[in-house]
Amino acid sequence: MKITKLRSMLLEGPRSDHTEGQASGKISKLVIKIETDSGLYGLGEADNFLGVREALDFIENYLVGREPFDVRPIVSEMLYGSLPPHPAPTSDAFDEASQAGPHRRSMSPTATVTGPVVWAVSGVEIALLDLVGKATNMPVYHLLGGRFRDRVQIYLDRSSPREVDNLDAWRKLATDSLSSGFNQIKFDIDCTAPDCTADVWNRSIRINQMQKIKERLEAVREEIGWDVELSVDCHMHYQAPDAIRLAHELAPLKLMWLEDPTPIINPDACAHVKAKSPIPICIGEMLIAEQIRLFIDRDACDVIHPDVMFVGGLHEIRRVADYAELHYLPLALHSNGGCLAVIAAAHAAAAARNFLNLEYHFLDSEWLGAYVKREGLPLFRDGMLPLSDAPGLGVELDAEVCREHLAADESLLI
Repeated sequence: MKITKLRSMLLEGPRSDHTEGQASGKISKLVIKIETDSGLYGLGEADNFLGVREALDFIENYLVGREPFDVRPIVSEMLYGSLPPHPAPTSDAFDEASQAGPHRRSMSPTATVTGPVVWAVSGVEIALLDLVGKATNMPVYHLLGGRFRDRVQIYLDRSSPREVDNLDAWRKLATDSLSSGFNQIKFDIDCTAPDCTADVWNRSIRINQMQKIKERLEAVREEIGWDVELSVDCHMHYQAPDAIRLAHELAPLKLMWLEDPTPIINPDACAHVKAKSPIPICIGEMLIAEQIRLFIDRDACDVIHPDVMFVGGLHEIRRVADYAELHYLPLALHSNGGCLAVIAAAHAAAAARNFLNLEYHFLDSEWLGAYVKREGLPLFRDGMLPLSDAPGLGVELDAEVCREHLAADESLLI
């Protein structure tokens, strides 16, 4: 079986959550399809970030003519390259100007593993595993070593209510989540009291803003009680002293974690926060495995939090999970994806012993949970994502939803 084509389509539609004050807006997602000469195909998802579409064009030239079963060698070569002598090209597809295509295997097209290349490769790797699972009649979690669980704990990112100064709105947002069957919730610190931000540049939290953040989250904790896990995300915004101060203010709420308290490039700053924080520190959503290793080795985090769409795919999640487990650290999974990506992440979660929970952002943007479907299974049930033994990811595109949300000048993959 040989790969014959890599195609993608851009879906877009309304987004009514995961924004400041639940403000409405638009969001888009890229669906990837890898086709073969056997008629089998695999589906993946990538975010429509700057440069991802261009990276997919490069990767298609590289993939055509390859056997899809060599998933890890393919991904490794696309990201890190290999030493010469390189194998003969498997297709005639080659762009002389950009050196794109199967002739060049010395490095990624940007000479770095991070950024648009790994974001595109992540979606491609998901599609390859879906394809291999269909070809072998096995679910993806078996390709990753087998499952520890057949349903995966979900936590909801709720950002903040529209009326951030209304405590009843905070209580309602929390209870609405519980009424949907979920029992783990996260809110975004930067969206909790933006009405008190005095300077949008200096990465600080003033005392009046600190008190408003505490007051609003206290209202949530009082409403949900102690049977519900609550966490917060700092979105990499704050200076270390402010993050430490925030952690001490919020300690009585017994939060599951304080996420990305400082900008993510410097593990030493994060280690400084962790050493003084009474709340566990969670990091990892935009990092590749080698970067996460730096944070673990420097004792800079308590919870590891990679994203399947940014880390390099499902096998890279497994590498992170295993390294974290050797250090007795839990694996939570960030997810900026829609239904396809969150199902893919759930397969990695099922195969990781130290898995804690998996994020979902878009509860109120229903189309993002509906453009793929699984026979006989809802996306979520009782706050969990159930898995089946269907081959691959066990998903198919929903033609009606995809057609309704197809971006301008795009073609359906169906």
